[in-house]
Parts: sequence; C-alpha cells; structure tokens
Amino acid sequence: MGLFERKDKQKKGKRILPIEMRRRVSLPSQTRPRLKLTSREYRLFKKADKRKPGWYERLANASSKILSVKASRSMREDLEKAIAFSGLRITPDGVMSLFVMTLISFTMAGAVLAINSIISGGGMIMIGAGLLIAAMGLLVGYYFIRYPINLVKSMRIKASSQVVLAVLYMVISMRISPNLERALSFAASNVSGELAWDMRRLIWDIEMRKYYSANDALTDYIAKWKSENEEFAEALRLIRDSAHHTPERAMGVLDQALDVILDGTKTRMKHYAQDLRMPIMVIHMMGIVLPILGTIMAPLAAVFMSDMVGPIHFIIGYNIVLPITILWFIKNALSRRPMTFSQVDISVIPDIPKEGTYRTGKMNIPVLPLAVIVFVAIAAFPIMFFSQNYGLLFPDPDESVVHGTFELLMSMLIVLGLALSMSLYFVLSNMQRYRIQSKIQKTEGEFELAMFQLGNRISGGTPTELAVEKCVGDMKDLEIAGLFRLTLRNMRNLGMTFEGALFDKKWGSLLYYPSRLIGNIMLAVTDTARTGLRYAAESMLRIARYLKNIRETQEYIRDILSETTSSMKFQAYFLTPMITGLIVSMSSVIVLVLDTLGEYLDSVNMGSAMGMGDFATAFNMKAGISPEVFQLIVGIYLIEVVMILGIFLTKISEGDNKISQWYSVGSMLAVSVVIYFVVAFISSEIFAGLIKSALEGLIMS
Repeated sequence: MGLFERKDKQKKGKRILPIEMRRRVSLPSQTRPRLKLTSREYRLFKKADKRKPGWYERLANASSKILSVKASRSMREDLEKAIAFSGLRITPDGVMSLFVMTLISFTMAGAVLAINSIISGGGMIMIGAGLLIAAMGLLVGYYFIRYPINLVKSMRIKASSQVVLAVLYMVISMRISPNLERALSFAASNVSGELAWDMRRLIWDIEMRKYYSANDALTDYIAKWKSENEEFAEALRLIRDSAHHTPERAMGVLDQALDVILDGTKTRMKHYAQDLRMPIMVIHMMGIVLPILGTIMAPLAAVFMSDMVGPIHFIIGYNIVLPITILWFIKNALSRRPMTFSQVDISVIPDIPKEGTYRTGKMNIPVLPLAVIVFVAIAAFPIMFFSQNYGLLFPDPDESVVHGTFELLMSMLIVLGLALSMSLYFVLSNMQRYRIQSKIQKTEGEFELAMFQLGNRISGGTPTELAVEKCVGDMKDLEIAGLFRLTLRNMRNLGMTFEGALFDKKWGSLLYYPSRLIGNIMLAVTDTARTGLRYAAESMLRIARYLKNIRETQEYIRDILSETTSSMKFQAYFLTPMITGLIVSMSSVIVLVLDTLGEYLDSVNMGSAMGMGDFATAFNMKAGISPEVFQLIVGIYLIEVVMILGIFLTKISEGDNKISQWYSVGSMLAVSVVIYFVVAFISSEIFAGLIKSALEGLIMS
C-alpha cells in the first residue's frame, strides 16, 4: 500500500486505479487543506500587487485593442524598464497606441470645430480655437507617453523616505547575524510604502532562483538605485561587503554604512534648501503679493471698465487661474525635494479614529455633518438676505442700491462660515490622529536615551530587572519611562521574561506604545539577548548611537528650513489676511466715494456743463462689480491661498504627512479668516464713517 493511500474502500462510482498506479505515492485530495509553499514576503508582495487596473492602464489597454502601434527599439527599452519597476499592467505598444490615439482624437476634434466655423462663418476666433485644441493633443499625448517614466520617478522619491530606516534595520540585523538574506527580510518586513514592495519583490526573486545569492541580488539592486539615490546605493554596497570582512572590521563597515546615508541626506537637504529660495520668491511675489496688490486696482477697473470687466473675469482670474498657477509652481518646487525620513505609522494602533471622524468613547462621530451645521448657522441668514436683495450682488443700472457696511458684513459672514466649517472639518478629523502621531514621535525621540541608559547598566553587570528599574528612576520625567514601568510590572507581578514583558499579546508593554520603530528595535535587542546579555548591551549602546545620529540629522534639516517655514507661517497667519482685509474695505470705500461724487456732480449738472452727460452713466458705476461680490471673490481667494500655503509649508518641512498637513491647514484657516474678517469690518467702519462725513461736508458746502 502506498504511503498516503486511503485504507477505506473506494466510494461507489469512483474510478479504480490499476494496481501499479496504486502503489505510487499519491497527492493529498482536494478536500484537505493545501500546504502554503510560498514565503511570507511573497504573500505580502502578491497582496500589494492585487489591485484594480488604474485609469492609465485601462486607457492604454483599450487603445492597443483599437489601434496597435509598435514602439521603437529605444523607446521600448525605456518603457519596459519603467513598466517593470512601477508594476503597471501594460505594454510599450499599448503606451504608443495611446499616444497615437490621443493625437488623432484631438486633431479630429479641432478639425471639426475649425471646418464647422468656416462653413457657418464663425470667424477666426473659432478657427483659432480648433487649432488650439489640435495643438493640445501634443501636450496630452506627451503626458501619456511619459507617464510610466514619471511614475517611476515619483515612486523612487516616495521610496527614498524609507531608505534611512531600511539601512538602519539592515545594519542592526547584520550586527546580530551576518546574513544578507536575513537582513533584507528584516528590512522588508518593517519598512512601508514603495520601498517595502520593491524589497519584497527582490526577496521573491532570490527565492525563485532568479539570483544565485543575496549578494548577487544586492549587486543588481545597487545598480538600480545608483542613479536615483547614490548614498543609499553606497550604504547597500558597504552592507553587502561587510559580510566578507572579519567580525571586527565588519562592525566598522556597518557603522560607516549608516553614516553614509545620514551624511548624504544632510547634503541633499542643504542643497535643496539653497535651491528653494528662488522658487519661494517666485511663488511669494507672482502668486500672492502681486495678485493681492492687483486687487487694489480691481474696484477702479470694475467701475470705469464695466463694459469689458465683469465678476466672471475676476472669478476666473482669482479663484481659478491664480490658484492653479500657484499649485503648478509649488508642484515643481516640491518635485525636487529629497525625501528624508519616513512618517510615523499609526495604522497599527488599535481604536484609532477613522478618517473623517472624531472618536468619543467607543463611537466614531462623522465630522462632516458638524461642519455643515456650522456653515448653516453662520451663513444661512446672509444667504437669505441676498436672495431677497438680489440687486446688491448684481446691481441693475436702472435701480439705485445702497452698498453699506451692513451689506458688506453679510457678504463677509458667508466667507467666514465657509472657512470656519472647513477648518472645523480639517481640525476635528485629524486632531486625535495628530496627537497620537506627535506622542509617538516624542516617544521615539526619547528612545535613544532609554537605549543608552539600559545598555550602559546591563553592560556593567546589572541584572535585567534591576537595570529596567533604575532606568525608570533615571527617566521618570520622560514619556518613554512608561514603557519601562509597564515592562517592570510584567516582569515582577506576572513573572514574565524581558521579552515576554515587552511582546506578550495580552499584557505586553509595547501594546501601549505602538511604535513600529521601537517594536522592531526591541525585537532585535531581545533576539541578541539569546546569545548573552553582553551582546544585548553592546547592541543597545550601538543602536543608541545610531538613533542619536538620526535625531541630529533631523534637527539639522529643521534648522536649515526654519527661515523658509517661519516666513511662510507669518505670511499665511497674518500678512495675507491683513492685506486682503484692507483691500476689501478700500474697495467698498472707493465705490462709495465714486458713487457719492457722481450723484453730487450730476446734481449740480457738472457733467452736462463739461459735455460728458451724467457722471454715473459715463463711468457706469451702477453696472460695476459690487463690493459684496468683490468681497466674496477675494475671501474665497484668501481661503485658497491659505490652504495652498499650509500644504506647501507641511510638505517642505515634514514631507508627505497628510495628518499634519490637513491639521495645519485647518488651524491656519481659522486664524487667518478671523483676522481677515476683523480687519475688513473694522477698517470699513472707520473709513466709511470718515468718507461719509467728508463728503457730506463737501456737499453741504
């Protein structure tokens, strides 16, 4: 009987195998659980790889079915590399087909518009519009054909934020056990984002024998990163070569690897801070200062050029074109920013509030309804007021409408309600997540001192439990002391080992300090402790030095960016809202002065005596943009500018940290719009009173 052959009789109707086949070893039946013959890294890699095709993939694949175009040899090589790196499910021929289909589509649309204009006699404007549409096809086609290459650049920039941690984890692993494949697995399991996916794919290639060894795999991986991040490639080379040195020499090489990545990060960030001055000046002057100063002339242009300039032109210019232009400049400035350090991962924290909610007790309360309630409470009455007094927003030249301070106040309340509701949503939906993130960052900043204290005491021969107790006393004023206090409690009251006191699934102290960095380092330390406390103490001291170097690099980067960030904060919080508030009040005063003077000069027939007719008719003051509409346009522009500045400021100083970004935007909006409201209202009251008294004195005289 075969080894896995069933002893019971075959079921009725089942085919009986020949005797010679029944003697062979048979495979387990399909009803039995299948053995998982894949590694953890491959399962994680495949899990990340399971996604729906994106819009670009759908367009490229659909275009290749409609019109198949072959890519040239040079273009094919570049696209194949980009597609392989990015993981896009397309082919180079699909990209070329999409490019050609885009050109054909835009050319046909432009030709139809131009021919229709010629036939109908639409004039040169419509013909020019058709030619412009055809020319836009080149820009869109170029964007499509460069999309895979640009996506690779974006992925490499994002992956660069994890390179310091990846090198740190590999160095720690190599110090414990000089095994390259183990070091790669340890780093890939604990970093996140694009770099984790990339490293897991490398591990899978090693397991599938694409490479003979981890040494060969790292050689190709170093060449892959050489052009994008030279210091990361050099650090990987040192880690790879350390496996061939003596243990004493290997320790020095590993230390040098971490120094290389940290020094390279410093140098990159220093050069970026120097190169950032010109883009900041361009964004500040062209995108904010000059447009705001230009609004001073806007009321005059609206009055004297009302036939040519209307509210729609200001809306397009200030609320659409200018923000898009500023965002384009900012995107170009940020695209050259070198990624420095990864953000704290709070996804592993239990009971964390979901996005867009505020947690109270065990309930997640949606924030959006609260924001809507705030907007309705502030802006409902002004909206009803303007719906009943439609002529205030869009005045009729034949009707006389008074634009006073109360009407301007109603307009400002709409902007205030919109800004405060947005601020409430951004702050409440991110406040708890931001506090958790800040607390973990503070704890990780103190972890360096904790490692040094614990390692120093254990290296002196102090037992682990006593060393932990003394560390609690030394760090009683720090946040990290709670971690060791809970660890000591588990060791004494529950009789756990040092490892169990940290990692126990029910009582482990790391459950209350869910930092991935702290957890990974303590895992490495406890792994080293199995070989002896002396090795664990040495590992702690070495890790403490690594963390100190990383913290000093972070402080250096904050220092070189402090001048830029402080000026942008002052601009967002105070300068921009104060200038826009004064401009709104000046616009209402200018309209009031011109309106009053026009009526006065018409009353004394000054215009008829000068051969100009009525002054109000000559200047079209009644048909100009009203102060209330102008205030709405400027107020919305202020909200957009403050949001853009908040995003830019966070991305410069902290990178792609969405939680901090939207929390900062919400805080800036609340402060800046309140300042704008107060300045605009008070200055309008003061100037309007002075102007009215001066004009009344002029008219009386």
